[in-house]
Amino acid sequence: MAESPTPEAASRPLGRAIDLAASAAAVATLAGFLGRWHWLLDLTNHFRWYWLLGGAACLAVAAWQRSRLAIGAAAVAVVLNLWLLLPYWLPAERGGDGGVTLDLVSLNLLADTTDTATAVDYLRQRGADVVVLLEVTPAWAEALVELESLYPHRVVEARADKFGVALLSQWPLDEPRVITPADGPPAIVAVLRREAAGCRVIAAHPPAPISAAWSAWRDAQLDAFGRIVADSDGPTILAGDLNTTPWGHGFGRLLATSGLRDSALGRGLQPSWNAHRLVPRIPIDHVLVSPEIRVLDRRIGPAVGSDHLPVEARLVVP
Repeated sequence: MAESPTPEAASRPLGRAIDLAASAAAVATLAGFLGRWHWLLDLTNHFRWYWLLGGAACLAVAAWQRSRLAIGAAAVAVVLNLWLLLPYWLPAERGGDGGVTLDLVSLNLLADTTDTATAVDYLRQRGADVVVLLEVTPAWAEALVELESLYPHRVVEARADKFGVALLSQWPLDEPRVITPADGPPAIVAVLRREAAGCRVIAAHPPAPISAAWSAWRDAQLDAFGRIVADSDGPTILAGDLNTTPWGHGFGRLLATSGLRDSALGRGLQPSWNAHRLVPRIPIDHVLVSPEIRVLDRRIGPAVGSDHLPVEARLVVP
Protein backbone atom coordinates (compact mmCIF):
# COMPACT_ATOMS: atom_id res chain seq x y z
CA MET A 1 0.00 0.00 0.00
CA ALA A 2 1.37 3.44 -0.97
CA GLU A 3 2.04 5.78 1.91
CA SER A 4 -0.01 8.98 2.19
CA PRO A 5 2.07 12.08 1.47
CA THR A 6 3.14 14.11 4.46
CA PRO A 7 1.89 17.69 4.82
CA GLU A 8 5.38 18.91 3.98
CA ALA A 9 5.47 16.88 0.75
CA ALA A 10 1.94 17.94 -0.17
CA SER A 11 2.82 21.61 0.20
CA ARG A 12 6.07 21.37 -1.76
CA PRO A 13 4.49 22.08 -5.21
CA LEU A 14 2.76 25.11 -3.73
CA GLY A 15 6.05 26.24 -2.21
CA ARG A 16 7.79 25.99 -5.57
CA ALA A 17 4.93 27.86 -7.24
CA ILE A 18 5.03 30.69 -4.71
CA ASP A 19 8.83 30.91 -5.04
CA LEU A 20 8.38 31.35 -8.79
CA ALA A 21 5.51 33.86 -8.49
CA ALA A 22 7.30 35.99 -5.89
CA SER A 23 10.50 35.98 -7.93
CA ALA A 24 8.57 37.06 -11.03
CA ALA A 25 7.00 39.97 -9.11
CA ALA A 26 10.43 41.05 -7.88
CA VAL A 27 11.99 40.81 -11.35
CA ALA A 28 9.14 42.81 -12.92
CA THR A 29 9.48 45.41 -10.17
CA LEU A 30 13.23 45.80 -10.65
CA ALA A 31 12.97 45.79 -14.45
CA GLY A 32 11.13 49.11 -14.40
CA PHE A 33 14.13 50.86 -12.86
CA LEU A 34 16.07 49.94 -16.01
CA GLY A 35 13.45 51.45 -18.30
CA ARG A 36 15.81 54.06 -19.69
CA TRP A 37 17.82 51.29 -21.30
CA HIS A 38 15.07 49.44 -23.18
CA TRP A 39 11.47 50.19 -24.05
CA LEU A 40 10.24 46.73 -23.01
CA LEU A 41 11.73 47.20 -19.55
CA ASP A 42 10.03 50.58 -19.34
CA LEU A 43 6.67 48.95 -20.08
CA THR A 44 6.87 47.10 -16.77
CA ASN A 45 6.60 50.48 -15.00
CA HIS A 46 3.01 50.82 -16.14
CA PHE A 47 1.85 47.91 -14.00
CA ARG A 48 3.32 48.98 -10.66
CA TRP A 49 0.12 48.52 -8.72
CA TYR A 50 -0.29 45.02 -10.14
CA TRP A 51 3.23 44.12 -8.97
CA LEU A 52 2.34 45.54 -5.54
CA LEU A 53 -0.84 43.47 -5.25
CA GLY A 54 0.90 40.37 -6.58
CA GLY A 55 3.82 40.84 -4.22
CA ALA A 56 1.48 41.29 -1.23
CA ALA A 57 -0.42 38.10 -2.10
CA CYS A 58 2.83 36.18 -2.54
CA LEU A 59 4.14 37.52 0.76
CA ALA A 60 1.11 36.21 2.64
CA VAL A 61 1.37 32.73 1.10
CA ALA A 62 5.17 32.68 1.45
CA ALA A 63 4.89 33.45 5.17
CA TRP A 64 2.49 30.52 5.55
CA GLN A 65 4.86 28.28 3.54
CA ARG A 66 7.89 29.64 5.44
CA SER A 67 9.78 30.06 2.18
CA ARG A 68 12.69 32.41 2.70
CA LEU A 69 13.21 32.88 -1.03
CA ALA A 70 9.59 33.82 -1.65
CA ILE A 71 9.41 36.05 1.43
CA GLY A 72 12.50 37.98 0.33
CA ALA A 73 11.41 38.33 -3.29
CA ALA A 74 7.85 39.32 -2.36
CA ALA A 75 9.14 41.86 0.16
CA VAL A 76 11.22 43.50 -2.60
CA ALA A 77 8.13 43.81 -4.79
CA VAL A 78 5.97 45.18 -1.98
CA VAL A 79 8.46 47.69 -0.55
CA LEU A 80 9.69 49.15 -3.84
CA ASN A 81 6.27 49.46 -5.44
CA LEU A 82 4.71 50.84 -2.28
CA TRP A 83 7.45 53.47 -2.14
CA LEU A 84 6.61 54.58 -5.69
CA LEU A 85 2.83 54.50 -5.27
CA LEU A 86 2.56 55.95 -1.77
CA PRO A 87 2.58 59.64 -2.88
CA TYR A 88 -0.72 58.99 -4.66
CA TRP A 89 -2.36 57.96 -1.39
CA LEU A 90 -0.76 60.40 1.03
CA PRO A 91 -2.66 63.63 1.81
CA ALA A 92 -2.03 66.42 -0.69
CA GLU A 93 -2.79 70.13 -0.86
CA ARG A 94 -6.51 70.70 -1.35
CA GLY A 95 -6.34 74.36 -2.32
CA GLY A 96 -7.48 77.57 -0.70
CA ASP A 97 -8.79 81.06 -1.41
CA GLY A 98 -7.55 83.38 -4.12
CA GLY A 99 -7.54 82.97 -7.86
CA VAL A 100 -10.06 81.85 -10.44
CA THR A 101 -11.58 78.39 -10.39
CA LEU A 102 -11.18 76.36 -13.58
CA ASP A 103 -13.00 73.10 -14.31
CA LEU A 104 -11.21 70.96 -16.88
CA VAL A 105 -12.06 67.64 -18.53
CA SER A 106 -9.62 65.58 -20.58
CA LEU A 107 -10.99 62.71 -22.66
CA ASN A 108 -9.71 60.37 -25.33
CA LEU A 109 -12.82 59.93 -27.46
CA LEU A 110 -11.79 56.72 -29.31
CA ALA A 111 -11.38 57.40 -33.01
CA ASP A 112 -13.29 54.42 -34.38
CA THR A 113 -16.34 54.52 -32.10
CA THR A 114 -19.79 54.77 -33.66
CA ASP A 115 -21.32 56.13 -30.45
CA THR A 116 -20.69 59.88 -30.38
CA ALA A 117 -23.90 60.80 -28.58
CA THR A 118 -22.85 59.43 -25.16
CA ALA A 119 -19.67 61.49 -24.95
CA VAL A 120 -21.34 64.63 -26.34
CA ASP A 121 -24.16 64.33 -23.79
CA TYR A 122 -21.62 63.84 -21.00
CA LEU A 123 -19.67 66.94 -22.01
CA ARG A 124 -22.85 69.00 -22.26
CA GLN A 125 -24.08 67.91 -18.83
CA ARG A 126 -20.64 68.21 -17.21
CA GLY A 127 -20.26 71.77 -18.50
CA ALA A 128 -16.56 72.10 -17.71
CA ASP A 129 -14.87 75.41 -18.46
CA VAL A 130 -12.26 73.76 -20.67
CA VAL A 131 -12.25 70.43 -22.48
CA VAL A 132 -9.25 68.62 -23.98
CA LEU A 133 -10.21 65.95 -26.51
CA LEU A 134 -8.02 63.33 -28.21
CA GLU A 135 -8.53 61.02 -31.21
CA VAL A 136 -10.70 63.65 -32.87
CA THR A 137 -11.65 62.40 -36.33
CA PRO A 138 -13.70 64.34 -38.93
CA ALA A 139 -16.77 62.43 -37.70
CA TRP A 140 -16.06 63.52 -34.13
CA ALA A 141 -15.49 67.12 -35.27
CA GLU A 142 -18.93 67.07 -36.85
CA ALA A 143 -20.49 65.65 -33.67
CA LEU A 144 -18.80 68.31 -31.53
CA VAL A 145 -20.58 71.05 -33.48
CA GLU A 146 -23.51 70.41 -31.13
CA LEU A 147 -21.44 71.95 -28.33
CA GLU A 148 -20.63 75.24 -30.11
CA SER A 149 -23.04 77.29 -28.02
CA LEU A 150 -21.49 75.95 -24.80
CA TYR A 151 -17.92 76.21 -26.08
CA PRO A 152 -17.68 79.19 -28.46
CA HIS A 153 -13.87 79.28 -28.22
CA ARG A 154 -12.28 76.26 -29.83
CA VAL A 155 -9.39 74.82 -31.77
CA VAL A 156 -10.11 71.56 -33.60
CA GLU A 157 -7.41 69.65 -35.45
CA ALA A 158 -9.33 66.68 -36.86
CA ARG A 159 -7.46 63.80 -38.48
CA ALA A 160 -8.38 60.47 -40.03
CA ASP A 161 -5.90 58.64 -37.77
CA LYS A 162 -5.83 58.49 -33.96
CA PHE A 163 -3.97 61.77 -33.50
CA GLY A 164 -6.65 64.40 -33.96
CA VAL A 165 -6.90 66.83 -31.03
CA ALA A 166 -9.30 69.55 -29.91
CA LEU A 167 -9.48 72.26 -27.26
CA LEU A 168 -12.94 73.55 -26.37
CA SER A 169 -13.31 76.47 -23.99
CA GLN A 170 -15.85 78.76 -22.38
CA TRP A 171 -12.95 81.11 -21.68
CA PRO A 172 -11.48 83.21 -24.50
CA LEU A 173 -8.37 81.70 -26.10
CA ASP A 174 -5.33 83.88 -26.81
CA GLU A 175 -2.58 82.85 -29.22
CA PRO A 176 -4.08 79.44 -30.08
CA ARG A 177 -1.87 77.34 -32.32
CA VAL A 178 -1.30 73.76 -33.41
CA ILE A 179 2.25 72.49 -32.93
CA THR A 180 4.07 69.23 -33.74
CA PRO A 181 6.88 68.87 -31.17
CA ALA A 182 9.64 66.41 -32.12
CA ASP A 183 7.85 65.80 -35.44
CA GLY A 184 5.21 63.95 -33.45
CA PRO A 185 1.41 64.08 -33.44
CA PRO A 186 -0.18 67.53 -33.27
CA ALA A 187 -0.78 69.28 -29.97
CA ILE A 188 -2.67 72.48 -29.21
CA VAL A 189 -1.28 75.38 -27.19
CA ALA A 190 -3.43 78.33 -26.12
CA VAL A 191 -3.68 80.86 -23.29
CA LEU A 192 -6.97 80.90 -21.43
CA ARG A 193 -8.20 84.35 -20.35
CA ARG A 194 -10.78 85.12 -17.70
CA GLU A 195 -10.90 88.27 -15.59
CA ALA A 196 -7.30 88.92 -14.54
CA ALA A 197 -6.32 85.27 -14.79
CA GLY A 198 -4.31 83.79 -17.63
CA CYS A 199 -3.23 80.19 -17.98
CA ARG A 200 -1.47 78.32 -20.77
CA VAL A 201 -3.03 74.97 -21.73
CA ILE A 202 -1.32 72.28 -23.78
CA ALA A 203 -3.54 69.51 -25.18
CA ALA A 204 -1.37 66.51 -26.05
CA HIS A 205 -1.50 62.92 -27.29
CA PRO A 206 2.00 61.43 -27.85
CA PRO A 207 2.33 58.07 -29.62
CA ALA A 208 1.67 54.81 -27.81
CA PRO A 209 4.78 52.72 -26.90
CA ILE A 210 3.91 49.80 -29.16
CA SER A 211 7.45 49.39 -30.51
CA ALA A 212 10.97 50.63 -29.87
CA ALA A 213 10.56 53.37 -32.49
CA TRP A 214 7.21 54.56 -31.20
CA SER A 215 8.41 54.46 -27.60
CA ALA A 216 11.37 56.68 -28.51
CA TRP A 217 9.01 58.93 -30.49
CA ARG A 218 6.73 59.30 -27.47
CA ASP A 219 9.62 60.10 -25.15
CA ALA A 220 11.01 62.66 -27.61
CA GLN A 221 7.66 64.43 -27.64
CA LEU A 222 7.40 64.32 -23.85
CA ASP A 223 10.89 65.86 -23.67
CA ALA A 224 9.77 68.58 -26.10
CA PHE A 225 6.74 69.39 -23.96
CA GLY A 226 9.02 69.65 -20.95
CA ARG A 227 11.19 72.21 -22.73
CA ILE A 228 8.16 74.18 -23.94
CA VAL A 229 6.83 74.49 -20.39
CA ALA A 230 10.26 75.31 -18.95
CA ASP A 231 10.70 78.12 -21.47
CA SER A 232 7.23 79.58 -20.81
CA ASP A 233 6.12 82.13 -18.24
CA GLY A 234 3.04 81.92 -16.08
CA PRO A 235 0.85 79.02 -14.97
CA THR A 236 0.60 76.05 -17.32
CA ILE A 237 -1.60 72.98 -17.64
CA LEU A 238 -0.58 69.97 -19.73
CA ALA A 239 -3.51 67.61 -20.26
CA GLY A 240 -4.21 64.60 -22.41
CA ASP A 241 -3.52 60.95 -23.07
CA LEU A 242 0.26 60.86 -22.60
CA ASN A 243 0.50 57.09 -23.19
CA THR A 244 2.59 56.61 -20.07
CA THR A 245 1.90 56.05 -16.41
CA PRO A 246 3.45 58.23 -13.68
CA TRP A 247 6.28 55.72 -13.22
CA GLY A 248 7.46 55.65 -16.82
CA HIS A 249 10.95 56.93 -17.52
CA GLY A 250 9.77 59.58 -19.99
CA PHE A 251 7.13 60.84 -17.57
CA GLY A 252 9.75 61.38 -14.89
CA ARG A 253 11.93 63.35 -17.29
CA LEU A 254 8.94 65.47 -18.30
CA LEU A 255 8.22 66.46 -14.69
CA ALA A 256 11.88 67.12 -13.95
CA THR A 257 12.33 69.40 -16.99
CA SER A 258 9.01 71.23 -16.83
CA GLY A 259 8.50 71.59 -13.07
CA LEU A 260 4.91 70.40 -13.50
CA ARG A 261 3.28 68.16 -10.90
CA ASP A 262 0.69 65.43 -11.22
CA SER A 263 -2.78 66.60 -10.16
CA ALA A 264 -3.55 63.02 -9.03
CA LEU A 265 -1.06 63.15 -6.13
CA GLY A 266 -2.88 62.47 -2.89
CA ARG A 267 -6.04 61.37 -4.69
CA GLY A 268 -5.33 57.74 -5.50
CA LEU A 269 -4.16 56.01 -8.65
CA GLN A 270 -7.28 56.83 -10.73
CA PRO A 271 -6.66 54.47 -13.68
CA SER A 272 -8.28 55.74 -16.88
CA TRP A 273 -7.56 52.98 -19.41
CA ASN A 274 -8.89 50.43 -20.33
CA ALA A 275 -12.54 51.32 -19.69
CA HIS A 276 -13.73 48.17 -21.49
CA ARG A 277 -12.10 45.68 -19.12
CA LEU A 278 -10.78 45.49 -15.57
CA VAL A 279 -7.31 44.24 -16.57
CA PRO A 280 -5.25 46.09 -17.51
CA ARG A 281 -6.53 49.29 -15.91
CA ILE A 282 -3.76 51.88 -15.71
CA PRO A 283 -3.48 55.70 -15.41
CA ILE A 284 -2.24 57.06 -18.76
CA ASP A 285 -4.51 60.13 -19.02
CA HIS A 286 -3.10 63.07 -17.12
CA VAL A 287 -3.64 66.64 -15.98
CA LEU A 288 -0.28 68.15 -15.00
CA VAL A 289 -0.09 71.62 -13.46
CA SER A 290 2.60 74.14 -12.63
CA PRO A 291 3.30 74.82 -8.92
CA GLU A 292 1.27 78.03 -8.72
CA ILE A 293 -1.93 76.23 -9.73
CA ARG A 294 -3.81 74.66 -6.82
CA VAL A 295 -5.73 71.41 -7.21
CA LEU A 296 -9.13 71.42 -5.49
CA ASP A 297 -10.30 68.10 -6.87
CA ARG A 298 -9.28 65.46 -9.37
CA ARG A 299 -11.21 62.33 -10.26
CA ILE A 300 -12.11 59.86 -12.99
CA GLY A 301 -15.43 60.40 -14.74
CA PRO A 302 -18.00 57.88 -15.97
CA ALA A 303 -17.78 55.57 -18.97
CA VAL A 304 -18.82 57.45 -22.10
CA GLY A 305 -18.36 54.82 -24.80
CA SER A 306 -14.60 55.24 -25.22
CA ASP A 307 -11.89 52.84 -24.11
CA HIS A 308 -10.69 55.73 -21.92
CA LEU A 309 -12.45 57.25 -18.93
CA PRO A 310 -12.49 61.05 -18.67
CA VAL A 311 -10.26 62.87 -16.20
CA GLU A 312 -12.01 65.68 -14.31
CA ALA A 313 -9.97 68.33 -12.51
CA ARG A 314 -11.03 71.40 -10.53
CA LEU A 315 -8.18 73.87 -10.33
CA VAL A 316 -7.47 77.37 -9.01
CA VAL A 317 -5.52 79.60 -11.37
CA PRO A 318 -3.77 82.59 -9.71
